[in-house]
Amino acid sequence: MRNALVLPIALALATAAFSGQESAPKPQAAKPIAALAWLVGGVWTADTSQMGPGLQRIETRYQWSDNNAFIRFTTHFVTDKGTLRNYDGHFFWNPADTSLAVWYMDARDKITQGQVHLNGDLMLITFRAEDMQGKEADMRVQVARKTNDDYTWTLEEKEAADWKQLLKLEYLRVAER
Repeated sequence: MRNALVLPIALALATAAFSGQESAPKPQAAKPIAALAWLVGGVWTADTSQMGPGLQRIETRYQWSDNNAFIRFTTHFVTDKGTLRNYDGHFFWNPADTSLAVWYMDARDKITQGQVHLNGDLMLITFRAEDMQGKEADMRVQVARKTNDDYTWTLEEKEAADWKQLLKLEYLRVAER
């Protein structure tokens, strides 16, 4: 009885293997989020010691999610008195908008969402957030990659028909401590 079952299964497998119906797996197209893979690894550090008393640096870490579908990031403000863990978020592909997007939450539970546009070595992130006066405003961040270990980060606020620069930092990648 057992031989009666084994033979048909073996023949079916052999037929499928030699019939040409099974071909080599096709390579998968790169996911759009792969364009941000250069950010992953190490600690991106901006020297902020000249910005005010006590603030030493800002550290941002990027890592792939466990399923490689999005990039997680955390942003910490390192001060003389300790580390403030301010932002946690994700870069991801938003199929509904057919674009890259960002979502993050600050330490006060405020969620910010925005679109991400890539143009060569420039990443433009647009979103609405509180400005320096606490009012909702159109904002954007420009991340300009200089090398795979160096980028500038520029925060701007929309004013009438123009953009006003609020802050510009240079981030360098260093090895994880």
